[in-house]
Amino acid sequence: MTEKKVLIVESPTKARTLSAYLGDGMEVHSSKGHVRDLPERELGVDIGNGFSPKWVVRDRRVVSSLKKAVKDARVVYLATDPDREGEAIAYDLLELLGDGNRHRFARVLLHEITPEAVRRALEEPTEVDLRKVEAQRARRILDRLVGYQLSPLLSLVLAGRRYEGLSAGRVQSVALRFICDRELEIQGFVPEPYWEVEARFPTQPPFSAKLEGRITDPAELDRTRKTLLRAGFQVEEVVEEEVKRRPPPPFITSTLQQVAASELSFSPRRTMQVAQQLYEGVEVKGKRLGLITYMRTDSVRVADSAIQAARLFIKDSFGKELLSPKPRRFKNKKRAQDAHEAIRPTHVSLTPEEVAPHLTPEQAKLYELIWRRFVATQMADGVWRRRKVAISCGGLRFKASASWPVFPGFTLVLPVGKLEDEGVMLPEGLEAGLSLPPPELEFLEKKTEPPGRYTEAGLVRKLEREGIGRPSTYAQIVSVIQERGYVKRENGSLRPTLLGHVVTDFLRAHFPETVREDFTAKLEEDLDRIQEGEADRVQVLSSFYGWFSQRLSQVEGGIKQGKRPFRVLTDVPCPKCGAPMEVRVWKGGLYLGCSRYPECRTTRSLPPDPKYRYGEGRVELAQGLAEAEAASGAPCPDCNTPMQLKHGRYGRFLACPNCNRTMPVPTGVSCPKCGQGELVERFSPRRGTFYACNRYPDCRFTLPGRPIEPCGECKKGVLYEDPRSGPRCSNPECPTRTNTPPQEA
Repeated sequence: MTEKKVLIVESPTKARTLSAYLGDGMEVHSSKGHVRDLPERELGVDIGNGFSPKWVVRDRRVVSSLKKAVKDARVVYLATDPDREGEAIAYDLLELLGDGNRHRFARVLLHEITPEAVRRALEEPTEVDLRKVEAQRARRILDRLVGYQLSPLLSLVLAGRRYEGLSAGRVQSVALRFICDRELEIQGFVPEPYWEVEARFPTQPPFSAKLEGRITDPAELDRTRKTLLRAGFQVEEVVEEEVKRRPPPPFITSTLQQVAASELSFSPRRTMQVAQQLYEGVEVKGKRLGLITYMRTDSVRVADSAIQAARLFIKDSFGKELLSPKPRRFKNKKRAQDAHEAIRPTHVSLTPEEVAPHLTPEQAKLYELIWRRFVATQMADGVWRRRKVAISCGGLRFKASASWPVFPGFTLVLPVGKLEDEGVMLPEGLEAGLSLPPPELEFLEKKTEPPGRYTEAGLVRKLEREGIGRPSTYAQIVSVIQERGYVKRENGSLRPTLLGHVVTDFLRAHFPETVREDFTAKLEEDLDRIQEGEADRVQVLSSFYGWFSQRLSQVEGGIKQGKRPFRVLTDVPCPKCGAPMEVRVWKGGLYLGCSRYPECRTTRSLPPDPKYRYGEGRVELAQGLAEAEAASGAPCPDCNTPMQLKHGRYGRFLACPNCNRTMPVPTGVSCPKCGQGELVERFSPRRGTFYACNRYPDCRFTLPGRPIEPCGECKKGVLYEDPRSGPRCSNPECPTRTNTPPQEA
C-alpha cells in the first residue's frame, strides 16, 4: 500500500478549490452528485419486504474512475456536504468503493472551505452517520411512493390517460394549497368601509394626531363628528421613552432566501445557486477561497472563534463604543438541526468592498448581505428616543408621536427601515393640561383590503413556520410548482393557475393528508426522529403507506368501474347539446370537454392562462373565453383576414394566418395619458401580464390590471381591474381612489 491519499467531494467546483489547498500530497476527485439512486422507470421499492429500496448506479463511468483512483490509496476521505444528502452520498461511496477494505475510509465534515478549516477537519476524521443515512433513505422512499404512484393517477383522472407532466409531491402539494387557498380568500373578499379621524393642529410647527381605533358604523361617525366640533382639545399626557433596536440573528437558509428575495429580487433557487458558489470557492487575489460557511442550515449557532474574530474586527474598524457589551448568541428554534453553524463569512476581515472586484455582481451582492448581517450581530444596539402625546376631546383620545435616532449601533453596518414616526416634528412645550387650538379635522374613508398573495419569500416563511420541508428543499419547492404550470409569478407575487386549482382540489378530495400542513409537518418530525435514533424507518413508512395505499385503491377501483372520481364543471355550455362543459387536462394545458362524454364528444380550446373565477369545484370561464375569442376574431390591418389568438414566450398575441402579421392583444380602451394610443396586453417574466400604451416608448403609461372603460367620475383616468381591490381608477387624484397610483414603465 502506498502513502497516497484521496479526498472525494460531490462537486467539481469544490474539488478545484480543495486541490488548490491540499497540493500534491492529496488527490481530490468529484462524485458529481449522488452516485446511486432509485431506478427511473420503476418504483424501485419492495413494499412487501420492509420497503426495501433498489439502488442503481447513476453513472458507471464516474464510479469506475473513482475505483481506479482509490485502488492503491492508503486513506480515502469522504468529504461530501455535511447534511443528510451528503451523508447518503458518503455511505454510497463507502459501499461502492470499499471492496471489503473499509478501514481505509474516513468521513470528513467541511462546514467551511478555508485552508485552516480543511486542515482541522482532516485532523479530526469521523465515521459515516448511519442515522442520517436512514433519515435520507426514508425521505427518498417517501417521495418516491408519492411521486411514482400518485402522479400517474393524477394524470389518469384529469386527462383520462397516463402521461408525464402532472405531478404531486409530498411537500409541493401543501405549498400549492397555501397559494390556492389565499387566492380563494382574495377572490371571496368583500371590502368593508371604515373611517379614521385625523386632527391637524395649527401650532409651530404644525402636527397631526389620530383618533384611537377605527370607526365602522356611520351613526358612530356622525356622533364623533358632532363631539369633536363642539368640544375642546387638551394635552392629556406626554411621555418620552428610549427605544432599543437589536440586530437580527445571523442568516439561516430560510431567512437568507427571504431577505435576498426582498432586497435583491433573487428567487430562492438563485439565492442557493449563488450561495453554493460562495461556499465552494471563488478566486480572490489569486487564491481559491470559500467565502461563506455551509448554506443549508436552520441553526443560528456561531462558533466562538468566529464571534471573537467579529468582535476584534468591529473594535478595530468601528471603535469600542459600537461593540456589544458582551458576545451575543442566539437561541435555536425547537427541533432545529444544530449540526452546522449559521451562514456567515469564513473570514470577517474580508470586507465586501475588498472582495467585490473578484466576484460576479450577484456574488458580490449576496456576500455583502451575509457579511453585514453577521457583523451586525456583535455590534451594539441602536438607540432611538420617542415622544408620545395623548390628547383628549370630549371623552375621545387622539395620539401623536415622534422619534429620532440617538445612537446608530449596528445600523451603521446593517441599515434598517425607519420607525413609523421617525422624522415627525412635534412642537416644544407640549405638557399635560395644555389646551390646543381647534384643529382641522379630516374624516378619512377607507376600505378593508384582502390579504396579499404570497411572494416567493413569503411562501418560504410560511413553509418554515409550519414546519414543512427542510432548508435544502425550500428553493426546489418554490421552483417546481412554477415549472409544472401550477403557479405563475405575477408582479412579484405567486398566483395559482386554473390547473393549480384543479390539482389542489383533486388532492383535497381524495388525498387530503397530502395537502394538510399538520400531517406533512409530522412527517418531517418523523424524519428528524429517525436521524436522532428515536424512530424506525420501516415503522414510519408503514404508517404512511397504510392510509395512502388504501386511497390509491379506492380511486383506481372507481376508474376501473367507469366512474369519474373528480370533475370540474364550468359555466360554459356545450355548443352542441347545451350541457355544462368541464375542464380537462392534456400535457399540462387545459381544454373544455362536454360533461356528457362519451355521449357528446364536443371540445373547445382554452388559452394557457384564461381569466376565471374558481370556487367549490366549479369555474366561471364564460366571460374570459368570450373575450379571448372576440380578440382573436379582429381583422388583420394588412389583409383583413380574421386574426388568431396565439400564446408565445412573452404572453398572448394576435397573428394573421394569411400574411403572418402579428400585433398585441387590444383592449379597446384609449390611453388616458397621451389620448392617442390604445392600451394593449403585454407580458414580462418579472411583472407577468400588464397593460401598456401601444405608442411605447413615446408613451410609457402602464396598468397592472385589465382596462375596463374611461372613468366616469374624474373623466381623466381609466377604470381597471385591480387583482386585490376590484375596479379602480388610474388617476391618483380621482375621488374613488384609495390606493397608490400605477407605475410608469
